[in-house]
Amino acid sequence: MELTWLGKYRQFVGTLFRSANAYSQVCKFEASFGDTEISTYEIQIMEHILEYSDQHKNMSWYAELLGLSQSVFSKYVKKLVSKGLVEKYYLKGNKKNIVLMVSERGLEVYKNYSEYAENTWFRDFFAMLDTVPSDQLEMFEKIIGTWGSWFQASLKAEEDKEEEETELIKIE
Repeated sequence: MELTWLGKYRQFVGTLFRSANAYSQVCKFEASFGDTEISTYEIQIMEHILEYSDQHKNMSWYAELLGLSQSVFSKYVKKLVSKGLVEKYYLKGNKKNIVLMVSERGLEVYKNYSEYAENTWFRDFFAMLDTVPSDQLEMFEKIIGTWGSWFQASLKAEEDKEEEETELIKIE
């Protein structure tokens, strides 16, 4: 059966899904960068903590930024803490919001990863992107962001459903 509803976008949409499916599989595996095994999800979390460390963002902010559910984000933060790569803090006077910081050991692991990633994966990728005019690159970002927002909305709806299902009702 021919999928006519996708029209001329069939190959583009197929490439997006193949890439997303491959990436979702790779994110679960751990690789060694230095003396520590670490997953792609863990690297992304550390990367964002490093990028926004001076702003003391809380865990829910990072989860939303990364497009991860709160439970998945918390699971990976727990792993990072147990590996000594991330540390948890409270702001003075506010014990509700947990602030994350990358440890010295975490920074070393991240530096090893970033050198490897730049030389192995991203150098050629960035060279291709360098050939794309800025306005077209912005449109690519918008297209991929729109596509990703559909899945983020589905994750949020699923989280909301789980919260509704766990509501306690007092028995008299």
